[in-house]
Amino acid sequence: MLESRPGDLFQPGDLLNNTYRIECLLGRGGTSDVYKARSEISGNLVALKVLKQELAANEDFTVLMAREENIREIRHAAVVRYSENHRTPDGHIYLLMDYVDGPGLDKRLKQGPMPAEDLLVICRRVAQGLQAAHARNIVHRDLSPDNIILRGGDPAEAVIIDFGIAKDTNPGAQTIVGNEFAGKYSYAAPEQMSGDTDARSDIYSLGALLLANFRGAAPKLGANPMEVVENKQKPLDTDGVPEPLKSLIDRMCAPDPDDRFQNAGEVLAFLDNPDSGSLGDVLDTPNEDATIIVPQT
Repeated sequence: MLESRPGDLFQPGDLLNNTYRIECLLGRGGTSDVYKARSEISGNLVALKVLKQELAANEDFTVLMAREENIREIRHAAVVRYSENHRTPDGHIYLLMDYVDGPGLDKRLKQGPMPAEDLLVICRRVAQGLQAAHARNIVHRDLSPDNIILRGGDPAEAVIIDFGIAKDTNPGAQTIVGNEFAGKYSYAAPEQMSGDTDARSDIYSLGALLLANFRGAAPKLGANPMEVVENKQKPLDTDGVPEPLKSLIDRMCAPDPDDRFQNAGEVLAFLDNPDSGSLGDVLDTPNEDATIIVPQT
């Protein structure tokens, strides 16, 4: 929960669509802000994602919001449920979604290292959510600690949020922000740096965030984009990580996507049987914690 500012689009107490009463601001992002609100009809809490005022007239971003709404077809307890877009009388677009009450993994990251046992539970839950998304050819592209919430603080109730720059890999589908880099440097797979993304990229990001939360610190990738690209070609340092978490992360985060688990199902199979056989059997100084979108030119 953040303190409201006079310049925020909505203020606590505002009533939207004669239904949703704003309670507080949950977060500010580069393209949108998220508010907590309550339906005055049902009494249920919801989250409202509203496009920033300066982007409301930008067709690329309004179409992106519409695509995010379409992800409501993914039905899984580990994936936040979207509802629909609305427009205020003065033209501001907001997206309704489930409100997930609990800390994000980014908050847990700031509190220090997490137990390996909890991270294995989180991995299973998130991999199940990714499996549901990937089955519909939706790749998240921005999986990071701030995009996973532990409902009620329970690792077994992890929920993936914010598919705002997800890529639709169905034949003929267009990615509104283009095929260039989108994501966070700290957690993006090496191939994402050149705009290549598929389900294996999400597998890498999940492994990288598990390692960060085990260490209690995001990876340090360098002071400039060239160092970031160079370091991304190296295996992650998993020294000191206990088994089976170490082998899991090593297999999820191989620099070459062909050497990784190829899908979420293989991750789940490893978690079921960690002793199974080989993998085949189953610009400017970057802000490492910021989501970056490079539009197609």
